[in-house]
Amino acid sequence: MDEEEYKRPTPEAMLEVAQKEEAQGKRGKLTIYFGAAPGVGKTYAMLSDARVRKQEGVDVAVGYAETHGRAETDALLEGLEIIPHLAVTYMGMQLKEVDLDKVVARKPQLVLVDELAHSDASGLRNAKRYQDVEEILNAGIDVYATMNVQHVESLNDIIFQITNIRVSETVPDTIIEAADEIKLVDLPPEELIKRLHEGKVYVKDMAKSAVHRFFRPGNLMALRQLALRAVAGSVDEKMRSYMQAHAIAGPWPAKERVLAGVFASPYADKLIRSAFRLASELDAEWIAFYVETERHAKLSEQEKEWLNKALDLAKKLGARVVWMKGSDVTEEMANYSQSHNVTKIVIGKPRRFGLVQSIPKKLLTRTPNIDIYLLDAGVDPKFVPKKRISISKPLNYAISILAVSGMSLFAFLLRNSLNQVNLLFLLLLPVIVSALYLGRGPSIAAAIISILIFDYLFVPPYFEFAVSDVGYFVSFIVFIIVVGVISNLASQLRNKVELLKQSEVKNVALYGLSRDLVTAHTLEQVLAIIVRHTTQIFPCEIAIFLPEDEQLIVKAKTTAFDVNPKVLGVASWVLTNKQSAGRGTGTLPQTKASYLPMMTADKVVGVVGFDFKESEKVMLPENQVVLETIARLGAMAIDRIFKK
Repeated sequence: MDEEEYKRPTPEAMLEVAQKEEAQGKRGKLTIYFGAAPGVGKTYAMLSDARVRKQEGVDVAVGYAETHGRAETDALLEGLEIIPHLAVTYMGMQLKEVDLDKVVARKPQLVLVDELAHSDASGLRNAKRYQDVEEILNAGIDVYATMNVQHVESLNDIIFQITNIRVSETVPDTIIEAADEIKLVDLPPEELIKRLHEGKVYVKDMAKSAVHRFFRPGNLMALRQLALRAVAGSVDEKMRSYMQAHAIAGPWPAKERVLAGVFASPYADKLIRSAFRLASELDAEWIAFYVETERHAKLSEQEKEWLNKALDLAKKLGARVVWMKGSDVTEEMANYSQSHNVTKIVIGKPRRFGLVQSIPKKLLTRTPNIDIYLLDAGVDPKFVPKKRISISKPLNYAISILAVSGMSLFAFLLRNSLNQVNLLFLLLLPVIVSALYLGRGPSIAAAIISILIFDYLFVPPYFEFAVSDVGYFVSFIVFIIVVGVISNLASQLRNKVELLKQSEVKNVALYGLSRDLVTAHTLEQVLAIIVRHTTQIFPCEIAIFLPEDEQLIVKAKTTAFDVNPKVLGVASWVLTNKQSAGRGTGTLPQTKASYLPMMTADKVVGVVGFDFKESEKVMLPENQVVLETIARLGAMAIDRIFKK
């Protein structure tokens, strides 16, 4: 056999191909009809292809097709089976949605689902239609779907720059990347504008003035270019996989790793999208990195929403989310980057460069071998959160002033026995104590009052706020500087101790969980250990569901966790789809508890439900990481017991 005709692929390439084939085994194939703008004919092309497939003997059904009353498109539906829509009443309007359960129960070979980026009506199982499509694919059904380039999540900011219209309905890039085929449906801008004027283009939720701004020739050419690039990127990825599987020589670059520094700001989601685009272009793994400092506890509700939204978006776009506690953002980011082989760091460009070193400046000096990318925030100043000055409790000020007053009285009684230096040191004591235990504000207030009292009682002329010797001014300035330094160091130390304490509690608990699970010999012991350790870490109720005789039953739970048919239905969905559901997710978010699949490296063994007493806690990314760790450790222990 000719050497050029066949080369043996590497074991790594064969493993990657095997993993992809295993993941694809029971899953349906997704074909996306992709356009640069509404009106290019995506639905028409999808229905035309579906009719051809039906003639070939494929079992085809229509889950949802939006023809907008066009006669030529309606004609293509004739002869195709249409699965009845789900009618939902929302705000007095009758809405039509994909009836997911009927589609899965009918189980055709191929189902058509239009408008992939559509948001489902409130109260349905999933928040987005692409999640419905994921379920259909997991049921082993092939799907034809449609979407436009403006609905690609990572392109949201670029689309806004081009059209000045913010698109609210988006599809994560991971869904598009997982598509087996992307078919570009294209029309020249001139022909598309002509169709618009003829009334053949329907643009959902867009005012008439916005439509005409959107359908400008320049905009359409730019959108067309983005669509072509997106499809070309998909083809390039498939070619890369083919080359790797068949050991075809190519310029394989060293693996890059991108870290995006996330902050609680209005442009955090824009930075996440830009970091994803960079990582995609480099074919790199990427990390969304957040450092919880003392300021985190003082974040406003708006800032928390910005942060959580950005981290959720990073997860959807395939990032590994890392949440760390620390007192210095730069140090934590630099240390993590150096210890985890990060090659590029992406952070927002500072609004101004002052005398105080900014994070980008400090990163440049701390990470000499890592590329730093500064991205322009481009945010309206009115949306930028104002820095809030932290004010200590009035009681702390009162205690510090009282302590200074008491020490001043004691020093006044000893004024004939001690010199002025010793008296000054006596007055310094309550100031240092205030700095260590009461905070910066009370310590500075105590320092100023100490100086005034010292000047009034112990510096000639006595009992006057006057100084006969200019040298005292130097002493007073040094006094303030010493107090400021001590107060700052004490504050940093307190914060570090508190952060370490919080981290240590969870780390010790997770270590105890893993240690006890290793020594467990029976399933009952494993379940009891998971329940006990979880309730020690979080104030929550927990239930563990395991499959038995083709049914999912609750095997262990805390007393207050209510298990009913609806709960079992959610848990069964999680087991089947291997995805989280419930509160804090995009699937059945109105459910009281949050449900996670208990997965090993290659399979799901059960489902664990967490019902937080404080429901908003489940939304925190740091808690989600711990919950996922508990689920994975439990899955490994249960799998070990089953294999005995």
